[in-house]
Amino acid sequence: MPTLQSISTLLIALLGAGLNGSAQEHPFVHQYQLTELSGAISIEWALSGGSTCDGQDVERSTDGLTFTSVHRIFGICGDPTVTIPFSWLDASPPEFSIVYYRLKFGFDGYSSVKKVEYDQLETSEQRFFPSPTLGEATLLINVSVGDQVDVAIHAMNGRQVMEMRNLVGPRITLQLEGLQGGTYTYRALSGDRFFTGKFVKL
Repeated sequence: MPTLQSISTLLIALLGAGLNGSAQEHPFVHQYQLTELSGAISIEWALSGGSTCDGQDVERSTDGLTFTSVHRIFGICGDPTVTIPFSWLDASPPEFSIVYYRLKFGFDGYSSVKKVEYDQLETSEQRFFPSPTLGEATLLINVSVGDQVDVAIHAMNGRQVMEMRNLVGPRITLQLEGLQGGTYTYRALSGDRFFTGKFVKL
């Protein structure tokens, strides 16, 4: 027979995950937010109730389904009389990903799931994907948001086949449907910085 505590925990978990796809927040949580910073993501939340759960976990996912714990706060969480703020800085989020977070409160369930689109590059200077590409592709280069970028594309014999000016970085969408199948090189210029690479058009 399920205990009253296990039934209560299940109900709180369902509230945190959301019923019928409609996410509802854990009853003790408020001011729960994600903030994208330079090279990191800040997770901040406050508990305005509770005092029974032993330990909190920050869990992270890149698909919104499978979560793993990336940080643990030990000790009794929350207080029934005062609001207690918490925060954690994720200094190594998965690059160029939609990153999902949720909070686990011991055996007292989960917060809702929140996400942030993390389009930063820290361990590499550029990414071009997909390659091979059927037509539309994305070039992500390590420049500041709003920086102007010029892109030139060349065939393997060195002939320039496409040029695009005054694009806005760091994320650039390239329409390549007009290119014939083959291998090409690209060269992106932003200020005095150059980014070069290859890709395959099917």
